[in-house]
Amino acid sequence: MKSWQVILIVSVCILTFFLVYAPHLQNAFPIHIDEWHHIQETLKLREGNYDWGSIGYRIGFHVFLLTLSLFFNLVTIYPFLPALWAVLSGLVLFYVVYKKTSLFPLALAAMFFFATIKSNVNLTGIWFFTSLSFSIPFIFLYFYFFTEGLEQQNKRYLLLSFLLMFLLIFIHSISLLFAVPALLVHLIFYRVYLKKEYAFFSLFLLIPLVGLLFYKFMTGVPFSSLLATVSAALQFHYGWGVLELKNSFLEVYSWIGYLFAILGFIILTYLSKTRKLYLAYLAWPVFMLLDIYIYRWTGTSYLSPYQRNMYYFALAMPLLSAYGLYYTFNAINKKLVLLSWRSFRYLILSFLLFMVMFFSLVAYYYVPENITLYNLVNPEDLPALSYLSTLSSGKVMAPLDVSSTLYPLTRHDPVAAIYFYGNRNDVETFFSGDCSTKESLLRTYKVAYVFSRDPIYCGWDVLYNTQDYIYKTPIRLLR
Repeated sequence: MKSWQVILIVSVCILTFFLVYAPHLQNAFPIHIDEWHHIQETLKLREGNYDWGSIGYRIGFHVFLLTLSLFFNLVTIYPFLPALWAVLSGLVLFYVVYKKTSLFPLALAAMFFFATIKSNVNLTGIWFFTSLSFSIPFIFLYFYFFTEGLEQQNKRYLLLSFLLMFLLIFIHSISLLFAVPALLVHLIFYRVYLKKEYAFFSLFLLIPLVGLLFYKFMTGVPFSSLLATVSAALQFHYGWGVLELKNSFLEVYSWIGYLFAILGFIILTYLSKTRKLYLAYLAWPVFMLLDIYIYRWTGTSYLSPYQRNMYYFALAMPLLSAYGLYYTFNAINKKLVLLSWRSFRYLILSFLLFMVMFFSLVAYYYVPENITLYNLVNPEDLPALSYLSTLSSGKVMAPLDVSSTLYPLTRHDPVAAIYFYGNRNDVETFFSGDCSTKESLLRTYKVAYVFSRDPIYCGWDVLYNTQDYIYKTPIRLLR
């Protein structure tokens, strides 16, 4: 690879890093409750108190975070992880597209368009380091190795695809399930090879088998009802998400990116002599759109939730957008040469490229008001939380925003958090109720400490009263 090509790749990497990291310039902490949740469960895994249950489906992701926690403070480094992983994901996409097309400009364009995929707290995305964003490079790779393995009849590629799919069972199984229809469509066109090597392809049956056994282990469902239970679990009904919104497609991708993606889709479908090679990549967004609109019509999404389908749809766009952009520029370049505008050609093409970049990024940070980023850590609370971390372990009653960060920052369990833990209504009742109500809830939950931003006049011992207040629960309430 030439030095100027390396410089361009590094430039897109730097752009990707700063685009994704920018939300942390005013918030040096994780900015999504899922991130705090993953930190908490990773720390509990390290301490031998892992909360298995539904969180156990992310055990592979938590093992990765646990490895990092052996060398770094997770809370401190977490804001950098989304940006670093987005850069890695972009490089993986560059590798996939370059290997598939041998066209450097097209691969670089795909890398750029990937960086322009948007995020928000409802649909999640590359701004946050979650099991979904962690899965993105694996998605690009298993798609590539599976489709190339079929096309080239390369068992090594197919084995690599199998291993990546197998890993995703324990990292984020939905990031495998959503792709099943597209990969099956691609497989049908190589059924001759499938019949010839049916013994080898039977290896892939291990993936659903292990997935079923893993699900049984997590849920304890008896074998007699396992298939029926799994079938029901793969139907994601309205109410699965914390927020159920009719999201705009512009929440995850730019209008100009979609424009080039439509053009790229048309080129690969109708004009390309090698459309068979891109069948899975064309089926991918089609099936996502189908599932999105089935959900909007019926209230049920299949194989993967509606919110995730919106993001998987966006992940299919960079390759298509890159194709649309590449062939558009080629056509314009040829037209300029025919018109004898050679001297102005680079100026015109540079201006057009600048406009594409501008309109791809101009609304990158726009987020609808009802799904703005979480700001769970108030800097004014940090001294009190630091003090709380020095106290002996015990359950803490605290406001919901503080509670969502409590364990990662202090190693104390909250009564409840915004999501994932406990009954948030009881926390709200505690802070709005009288002393009798407060003490009843402290007794119910065996609370050791109360963290409050306002003084509480119930006669409890105050341990800390600078800006915030920390109270020790009376012994009589813990008996």
